[in-house]
Amino acid sequence: KQFKQIQIKMKAQTIQALLQKCQHWDKDERYMATSDLCAELSKDYKIEANVEKEICIAILKQLDDPSNDVQSIAVKCLGLLIKKAEEAQLLEISDKLCGLIFKGKPELRDVYSIGLKTLILDVPQTTGNALAHRLEPQLFKGVQQDNIIEIKVECLDNLADLMRRFGSKVESNHSSIIDVLCAQLTQEKVAVRKRAINCLGSMALVAQ
Repeated sequence: KQFKQIQIKMKAQTIQALLQKCQHWDKDERYMATSDLCAELSKDYKIEANVEKEICIAILKQLDDPSNDVQSIAVKCLGLLIKKAEEAQLLEISDKLCGLIFKGKPELRDVYSIGLKTLILDVPQTTGNALAHRLEPQLFKGVQQDNIIEIKVECLDNLADLMRRFGSKVESNHSSIIDVLCAQLTQEKVAVRKRAINCLGSMALVAQ
C-alpha cells in the first residue's frame, strides 16, 4: 500500500512538471509537454480529482495556443482525458470545442470537430443527459446559420452523432430539429444536403 502511495505521488509530480512546461515561451517545449501529458493520460492509473482538474484547465488553455501544432496535440490529449474526467470537466470541454468550431481558427475547424465527435462517442452513458442538453442548442444554432457553410457542415456531423447516441434525452426538441434538418435539404451545397440526410437518419432512430 505504501509503495502504491509513493507511485501516485511520483505520478502527480511528473504531471505537475509537465503542466508547468505547457506554459513555456517556446512552442516546441509546449508541444513536447502536451505530448508527454498525452502519454501519461494513456496509462492505466487513477488521477486524483484536483490534478485532473488542473490537466483539464491546462489543455483547454492549449486550445487557444498561437501554434496550430500545439492546438492539434491538445485536441488529441482531450480525447484521452475524456476517459478519465468527471462530468463537470466533460461539459466544460464540450463547450470549449463547440465554441472553437464557431470562432476558432478556420484551418483547424476539422480538428476541433474531431475532438467534439470523440467526446460525444466516448463519454459515459451517465453523462449523456447533461451533454445532450448542453450541446444540442449550440449545434442546432450552427445548423441554422447560413453565413459559414463549413460551420454548418461540422455542426450537422456532430448533431448526427449526438442524436444517434443521446437523442432520446432531448425528446421535446425533436420536432424543431427535424424541421430545421428538412430545410437543409434545399441547400445548394451537396455536402450540407448529404449531412442533413445523415442527421435525419439518426433522428429516425430516436424520434417518436
